[in-house]
Amino acid sequence: MLERIREGSQGVVAKAILVLVILTFALAGIGSYLGGSTEVASVIVNGETISKAQVDNEFAKERSNLERQYGEMFKMIANNPTYMENVRKGVEERLIAQALISQTAAEMDLRVGDDEIKKNIRDMKEFHVDGQFNNDRYLSLVRSAGYRVEQFRELLRVDLTRQQLMGAVIGSDFVLNNEAKQIAKLEKQLRDIRYIDINAADFLTEVSASDDEIADYYDVNSGQFTTQEQLSLEYVELRVADLLSRVSVEESKVREQYESSLSQYQSPERRRVSHISFELGEDEAAAQAKAQAALARVNAGEDFASLAKELSEDTLSGEEGGDLDWMTLDDEDAFTKAVFALENGATSDIVTTDSDLHIIKITDLEPAATKAFDDVASEIKDELLFEAAKEYFYELQQQLTDTTFAVPENLTEAAAEIESDVKSTPLFTRSSVPADVNYPGVIDAAFSEQVLGENVNSDVIDISPEHLMVVRKKEHIPSEVKPMSDVREQIINILKQQKASELAKEKAEQYFASWKAGESIDGVTVVEKSDVSRVSRDIDNAIVTAAFKMAKGESNDAQLVSTSQGQAVVDLVAVKEANDVAADLESVIQRLNATQSNEAYKAFIDSLKEKSDIQYPTS
Repeated sequence: MLERIREGSQGVVAKAILVLVILTFALAGIGSYLGGSTEVASVIVNGETISKAQVDNEFAKERSNLERQYGEMFKMIANNPTYMENVRKGVEERLIAQALISQTAAEMDLRVGDDEIKKNIRDMKEFHVDGQFNNDRYLSLVRSAGYRVEQFRELLRVDLTRQQLMGAVIGSDFVLNNEAKQIAKLEKQLRDIRYIDINAADFLTEVSASDDEIADYYDVNSGQFTTQEQLSLEYVELRVADLLSRVSVEESKVREQYESSLSQYQSPERRRVSHISFELGEDEAAAQAKAQAALARVNAGEDFASLAKELSEDTLSGEEGGDLDWMTLDDEDAFTKAVFALENGATSDIVTTDSDLHIIKITDLEPAATKAFDDVASEIKDELLFEAAKEYFYELQQQLTDTTFAVPENLTEAAAEIESDVKSTPLFTRSSVPADVNYPGVIDAAFSEQVLGENVNSDVIDISPEHLMVVRKKEHIPSEVKPMSDVREQIINILKQQKASELAKEKAEQYFASWKAGESIDGVTVVEKSDVSRVSRDIDNAIVTAAFKMAKGESNDAQLVSTSQGQAVVDLVAVKEANDVAADLESVIQRLNATQSNEAYKAFIDSLKEKSDIQYPTS
């Protein structure tokens, strides 16, 4: 719900610690709140259905988010079916968590009151103009997101109720100030060190590789020296978009479509509604008495807006004279029925809904209107052309299927049958597939036994509901072991590097033994570094890691470590504690809180899953 509101405003509502949880709730959409669905179930959580359509919808949103995040790299990611299936599974798991939290909140009878709803709405920066809450912006954004004001408030109540539950769960763990201070001190600690760096490259001139060693290495490790399999394809593709220029629509059909689908081009009647509302609560009689007293004053001629400000328990709309903005007849609840049973300017009797009593007034009315044919003719024609192209697409699909099967040794006849061309690709490997054929189904078919081994056309490949392709092998170069003559220099370099690394290790062990024994080491440079931090980048990371693992106060406790370039002997000289870490405490506490909160959230959801009945009927 909040996701739709935020799309136009980029505001933030929840505290940082709850943002991920609240967004999880927003992912569920409004389907489960507004009514049941006949959609196929993807998951059933304790009897509550999460439909396949819900999962599909949220997966599409997640896919769009990834596309925005990764840009040009997204196509490569999307072509990995395992990765995308994991993304979909993650969406499904979030929806399951949302359902479990909703059910638990309901079992605990948690509810957020109207004053809290009002406060949260007023605090939402999405509804602010010049730093202040603006009712017109509030109404406009809620309406543009597809909600009535009452719907939005009730859905926000659901979100905040969940937030209340999760706030208790993840707020039960907290970071002590002393704990955060100790961690900050460790992170900011500096060390003085000294070390001898032995680079294997310095020993390369002392080693060589014999012909026998080269031959032996080649024989044992021939798998390192293979070429990549290469393939080029011929293919025929069929796309609805390419068929638009090959179909036409008569103008009379456009007119017929307009007249038979007038409802699509009509804007419904709208009514501007105000109300005075009273919560039923536990004492219905008292609520009825208050509503009757208010109705009597309305019927006596007192100003409705003034009474709403004075009496309505929906304080948010009450401050605006009870205004709920425009409504259309898009629901069958008692409130909507009452609204559309009134004349313009009329006031209702008391209307009872699930949790409230209302006195309703129609303050304005806009009758239904129909767009003129000329205004929508172009749009209708485009739709009919697309439908005609799809019908033609299905016809050609069958022809393509039949011909590629009947004539498996080439694609020429299949292309001619659908009035298309045979296209081709250059040679490519599995890691460098041309964009025009870079689809998971196409790659699987291209490297299949049917195409490579049997040398026949592939089956028709469904790339999307509006895009098909058939491929066949044009040229295939299998992977093979390169001749030893081609990789001889590469093997020599490998063997020399191995031998040089061994010499470096031997020399390092000699230096290390001398260092531990307190003996002088001649002809070598001992590097001294002061104020080394855990994130120092001018020293090999292995040396830094070793230095911060060494205990202070232990003399002559040098260590021998492997580095990216060879070996090193490392010794700790001094530890410099960070005493003033006040500026870092807040970020450390936030980070630790986030970690603990994530762990608490996961543990809570896991515990709910263990005692729940979760079924996957479509799996």
